[in-house]
Amino acid sequence: MADVSEKNKGDHYLKKRVNAFRAAFQGVRFGWKEGAHFQLYIPATVLVIIAGFWLKVNALEWCILVGCCGLVILTELINTAIEKLADRVTMEFDPLIGKVKDLAAAAVVISALTALIIGGIIFLPKILNKV
Repeated sequence: MADVSEKNKGDHYLKKRVNAFRAAFQGVRFGWKEGAHFQLYIPATVLVIIAGFWLKVNALEWCILVGCCGLVILTELINTAIEKLADRVTMEFDPLIGKVKDLAAAAVVISALTALIIGGIIFLPKILNKV
């Protein structure tokens, strides 16, 4: 009898994990539809990947580039979540909520600028060597 209950616990755990991943991918779809610049960052990531293959970046450079792209997308998703939550709390002007939204937007800008600078550091010498 203990074997059956242990199996049910395992099945329950697996179902919870599957549901968690399903919810996460729904969040990505929502981010695509609702994120202010999410639809810009995905094509930019694809361009980074294409450039990485074209310029033959090494493994460390790949890790850095993928990390930067992931960070920008991550901050955009968090910014969108904060904005939606803040709008749910109140649609009226609230100076504190305005500051929170500005801080979240600043995180996206800083992550995007950081990624741009790092991309330049990695790609520019390789591009200049090809010219």
